[in-house]
Amino acid sequence: MTDAPLPEDPRDALIREQAERLAVQDRQLVQVAVQAEQIAVLEAMVADLRERLDAALRALSRNSGNSSMPPGSDDRRGRRPPRRERRAAERAAGKKKQGKQPGSPGASMTREVPDRGPLPRGCLRMRARPGGRR
Repeated sequence: MTDAPLPEDPRDALIREQAERLAVQDRQLVQVAVQAEQIAVLEAMVADLRERLDAALRALSRNSGNSSMPPGSDDRRGRRPPRRERRAAERAAGKKKQGKQPGSPGASMTREVPDRGPLPRGCLRMRARPGGRR
């Protein structure tokens, strides 16, 4: 008999390859599970930061023009002052002017003389007097 090594069975090589692939797959599954936990933590942090940012933007955008805050609090650092009303000179030339528009019916409080109608019976004597009303 010879001491020559026996030829390797091709099935043994396939079994070793399959075992290596399974080991790699197990490492990848562990890595995916760890990353999923990290993603969940980061998503919670992002949600919290979004809420804080929204609250900060809401507080920053408030001023005496759009909330019940006193006008003295408008000059705080980081706050935008309320929008100024435009002056007539700043308005566009094609826009309507303030007040009554041409062609619309006017509304005025003119003084009218009341209709005196017939006087009650006891007042006829007043009419007959020289200083009575008429």
